[in-house]
Amino acid sequence: MLTVSSDSSYVEDAFAWASRRALDWVQTDAQPGNLPSYWAGYPSRELFYSRDICHQAAGAHLLGLDAENFAMFRHFARSATARRKWFPIWAFHFDGRIAALDYHDDEHFVREIPAVFDLCYRALEQYDWTGARRWLDDPDLATYYETSVGEFVTAHDADGDGIPEAGGTADIFLGTATYNEREAPLLIAGDGLATHYAVLRKLGRDAEADRIEATYQTLWNGEHYARGVTKDGLDFDWGLESHTLAPLFGLGGNEQSLDWLESKMNSDPPKNIESLSYYPELLFKYGRDESAWRWTKHLIDSRDDYPEISFTVVEHLVAGLLGLRPSKGAALSIESHLPAEIGRLTADHVRIGDWDLRITQEARHATEVTVHSGPGALPVTVGAETHPLEPGRTARFTP
Repeated sequence: MLTVSSDSSYVEDAFAWASRRALDWVQTDAQPGNLPSYWAGYPSRELFYSRDICHQAAGAHLLGLDAENFAMFRHFARSATARRKWFPIWAFHFDGRIAALDYHDDEHFVREIPAVFDLCYRALEQYDWTGARRWLDDPDLATYYETSVGEFVTAHDADGDGIPEAGGTADIFLGTATYNEREAPLLIAGDGLATHYAVLRKLGRDAEADRIEATYQTLWNGEHYARGVTKDGLDFDWGLESHTLAPLFGLGGNEQSLDWLESKMNSDPPKNIESLSYYPELLFKYGRDESAWRWTKHLIDSRDDYPEISFTVVEHLVAGLLGLRPSKGAALSIESHLPAEIGRLTADHVRIGDWDLRITQEARHATEVTVHSGPGALPVTVGAETHPLEPGRTARFTP
């Protein structure tokens, strides 16, 4: 079982709350017939949602919920059919039934373009954490990856530029371009474009990804990046998810644009805490560690009962602060993101593929990794150093 220790009692208390609360949401054996699953959506709705499991999956893996992750992702993949124009269903009950709240029929159900690609990206990210070939080879998932960047794009690409569009109605039951359901009616949104881009990179389809990146860097780039495209052209107003998720998934992310994003995140934060839960992940990615920690503390101090908060706090405290970047379940890069107020942080029983690790960061001065067990040597990279660590060995890295 994953544990966390630190010279900060605040961090230890936060992890104790978040891990306990996240595990309380597991529904695998709660009722006969349930899929391996956990609650992912509003606490008032006994459901799991596509957007939510995408963002809860990394924390769920760290807590040992790999069976739940796999069952839910595969269930969404199976639901993306030709009759639904390759959109997955938006939400399910824990026994696998479609949630009628968000589904009326195959032409009138909640669907948002980023979720199509987010499911692909986060499922492939689970392969990086676990190394389990089923994330690549399972027929339902493999088909979903291909149809999402193939048939789905073709079915929703009216102008033939390789980028799917929504109808621009802002009606979630007819399909939207963005996760931001309160935003102006966009045909294309930054978060949909970026999740599409990220999946293409994951699948090695670099020529298609390069075309999207070129579009974003040239056509969408003004004083800051656009949030999306309306029927009247590019829209540069503040877009919340359509702005913040773009660099999170690899589009934009230069210092000037990040400065602008941070200023808007501070002055005009979203009203829903779900959107805020992405902020630490984004800021850790670009080394803005003090800001990432400030937003992490905001989530911690909220003690909000939205399931996404406890799961993402686990992720931010472990993968975020320690800077863990696994690759295909067979290698790990580490980079300290500890803020000034945390001098030491240890996560024990971190699972990377078939390896069981203890990882300690001592401020920015040293990183120590112990391999408790595993099938052989695990390549661990810290800064410019890479060491293949055998089970039973400890390595200490210093700048």
